[in-house]
Amino acid sequence: MLLGIDYGTTRTVVAAVDRGNYPVVSFQTESGDAQEWYPSLLAERGGELLYGPAAAARQNEPGWALLRSFKRRLAALGPESEVSIGGQKVGALDLLTQFLAQLRRDLAERSNLRLKTREKLAAMISVPANSNSNQRFMTIEAFRRAGFEVAGLINEPSAAGIEYAHRFLGDGAPARREHVVVYDLGGGTFDASVIDIAERRHEVVRSEGVARLGGDDFDQLLLDLALDRAGLSGVPETARERLLEECREKKEGLHPNTRKLAIDLSIALEGAGEVVVSTADFYDRCQPLIERTVEVMEQAMRRSPGEAASDWRSVAAIYLVGGSSELPAVARLLRERYGRNVRKSPYPHASAAIGLAIAADAGAGYTLRERFTRHFGVWREAEAGREIAFDVLFEKDTLLPANGQPTVTRARRYLPAHNLGHFRYLECGGLGAAGEPTGDLTPWDEIYFPFDPALEGEADLKGVPVARAPLGEGVVEEIYSCDRNGIIAVEIVNHATGARRSYRLRGKR
Repeated sequence: MLLGIDYGTTRTVVAAVDRGNYPVVSFQTESGDAQEWYPSLLAERGGELLYGPAAAARQNEPGWALLRSFKRRLAALGPESEVSIGGQKVGALDLLTQFLAQLRRDLAERSNLRLKTREKLAAMISVPANSNSNQRFMTIEAFRRAGFEVAGLINEPSAAGIEYAHRFLGDGAPARREHVVVYDLGGGTFDASVIDIAERRHEVVRSEGVARLGGDDFDQLLLDLALDRAGLSGVPETARERLLEECREKKEGLHPNTRKLAIDLSIALEGAGEVVVSTADFYDRCQPLIERTVEVMEQAMRRSPGEAASDWRSVAAIYLVGGSSELPAVARLLRERYGRNVRKSPYPHASAAIGLAIAADAGAGYTLRERFTRHFGVWREAEAGREIAFDVLFEKDTLLPANGQPTVTRARRYLPAHNLGHFRYLECGGLGAAGEPTGDLTPWDEIYFPFDPALEGEADLKGVPVARAPLGEGVVEEIYSCDRNGIIAVEIVNHATGARRSYRLRGKR
C-alpha cells in the first residue's frame, strides 16, 4: 500500500492512496474514539516506553515522563546523540525508529486501513523545508529501519503545494501557469515556499524558514499569560508540561468569535483554580511571532536579497497549511495584508500528508523539482594560513535533481599544503557581506584525509598533528554529490598515489 506520512511535531498524519482518492487515515484512541492523526508523543515509566495513542493515554497518570515535540529537537541531534526520557537515555535515531515502528504496527492494528497480513507499506515522507541534511538522513533512515519502504522525501510546503494543485487546479480547471506561496506554520517550525506550477509540473522557486517557530511557542505564550494572571511563578517542569497540554487544547478550540479562554491550572497545581484570559490579550502576545512569519514569507517572495517583495498581485494564492495556521489571528493578519489571495486549506493539519500521497501515486502524474534550502560549505585556509574562509559548495536555492536524474556535483582540485586534510563542514541559513555564514548554523562531523602517503595506513587520523608539508605535484580532488533528498556525500582522491576515501556527510553528533 502507498501512503503519505507527515511526521509532525505534535501530530503525525497519514494519507492513503486509494484508486485516485487520498483519504486521511484515522486511528483509534485508547478510549475507543477515532481521530485523524497519530500523537507524536512518547512516554516512559520504570524502563517501559510507550508511543503515540498509548503514550497520550498515560499523560495524566502519575510517574510517567513524557517526551513532546521530539521532531523539533532533530535539527540539533545526530543519529548517536542520546536523548533523556524519564530514567532512560536512548539514541536519537533509535528513539525515532521505535516511534515509527509503533506507528507501523498501529496502522495495521488500530487504524481504519484494511491491510493484508504482512502487506508492504511504501511511504512518501516529508521534512520541514529548512531541515538540515542530517535531519533528512535521520528521517529517511528511521522510516527504513521501522519497516517502511521509502518512496521519496519531499519538503512539507512542497507537498502542500501538490495538495493545493490537486484540489484547486484539478482535471476540471484550465491549464495555466501560476505561482503559489505556501505558508506552512506547524507545531514546531515555520516554512514558506514559492512554487511555480505549470499543469502538474511543480518547481520550487525559493524557500525560507524558521527552525524553531510554531504552535509550541504559542502554547508557551498562553501558559505564561495564564500564570501571570494568577500571579504564579517558579512552576515545576512537570506541572508546566501538563499545563502546556491544557493550553494547547484550549488554543486548538479557538474560533474567530471566541472572546475568552479558561485555563484550568488546578489540573497540575493544587488549589490554583481556573484563570480566564481574553483572546485579545493572547493575540497581542502572539502578534510578534506572526509578524515574524510574514517577514520570512516575504523574504521567500524576493528574487534576490535586498530586493522588494514580489508584487503579491502576481501570486495566485497564499496557501495556509499546518495545524497552527488555524489560529484565527494568523488568517486575520494575512488577509489584512493580502486580501482575497489568502486561502486556507480545508485540512490544514493534513495538507502535507495528502500531498505526499498524491506525489506517491504515479497515476496522478505530478512531478516536483526541489531546491537546496540552505548553504553548505567547508572552512578553508586563506592568505597562506593567516585567515580562514567559507567555501560554499552548494548554494542555497540550487536546483536538486528530479527522480531518476543524476546527482548534482561540485568538485575542488588543488595542490595540498599540509600532511593532512582536516575538513570542517557547515550548513547555514544565509551569508553575510563578506561571505561568512549567518543565520541558523549547523556544524557537521569533521573528516580527515591523508595527503602524505606515509599516513595512508593510519586508522585514526584525529590524533595526528596537522603540519605544513607541500607534496610537490600531488593533486587532490574533492568530489561532492547531492541527491534529490538533499543528502550530501564526498569522495576525496589523491591523484598522485591513487588513495581515495568516501564519506556520507552528516551533522555533528
